[in-house]
Amino acid sequence: MVLSEITAREITRVIIVHVHMFKNAGSTFDWSLKKNFGKEFIDHRDDGKMRQGAKYLGPYLNENTHIKAISSHHVRLPLPDIKEWLLLPVFILRHPIDRIGSVYSFHRKQRADTIGAAKAKEMSFAEYVRWFMDESRPATLRDFQTRYCSGSIGTIKQLTEREYRDALVSIHTTPLVGIVDRYAESMVLFEQKLKDFFPSIELSYKKQNVGKRQTENLEKRIQNISDELGNDLMELVAKNNTYDFMLYNEAKKLLASRLSVVDGVKKRAGEVQG
Repeated sequence: MVLSEITAREITRVIIVHVHMFKNAGSTFDWSLKKNFGKEFIDHRDDGKMRQGAKYLGPYLNENTHIKAISSHHVRLPLPDIKEWLLLPVFILRHPIDRIGSVYSFHRKQRADTIGAAKAKEMSFAEYVRWFMDESRPATLRDFQTRYCSGSIGTIKQLTEREYRDALVSIHTTPLVGIVDRYAESMVLFEQKLKDFFPSIELSYKKQNVGKRQTENLEKRIQNISDELGNDLMELVAKNNTYDFMLYNEAKKLLASRLSVVDGVKKRAGEVQG
């Protein structure tokens, strides 16, 4: 459902659905949701059930009438289409190169038996990235964000223009699209949009799961990653993230356009930062 097409009279329930993309500031946003909603927020960790998509999520939300916000690493699009309900998906996108550096840093220190964590401890950064560029491996570093926003997460096949167009539809039909490197401003926009439904919402935050690379600015981080990977590997990374670069740039333009009609963005962005 498109927000502009809905009147308050038609809505009986509003649910924030955080499409929690790995290493896209999702833990920080979940922290804010927990702060606002308490037990009415669910950080859903039953991955197998969430992978079933709308046929699981719709009945689950129907059975748990207290839920006002839910987050999962395995949200599947499209969301359930339930009459008189408004499900608001949240997408927070990140510069694809910056995200790759963050994924590796996280996997290096992660105490888990996932393939990513194992490879990060065995390999140098460049070896790790090259390993994930192979199309037979998980798509963790290959157009990962486009896969989520298009409903194609879980596939390892190379994406096409069709999936990219589906991802564009997703970000243009929700008011809640943010950018990691403009996180505070994104929260200002989210607050503005959500106050119609949750008047007391306040999205100040404390950063969660921040790696060492985050101490530098975005341009410096990207340059450092480029230097570590070298020209040939960077070209391969860019090729395998063509749609993610396009989607990220479109999301940046969308965020800028939406913020242009919000008053006092700079001041309010300073206020939400923890």
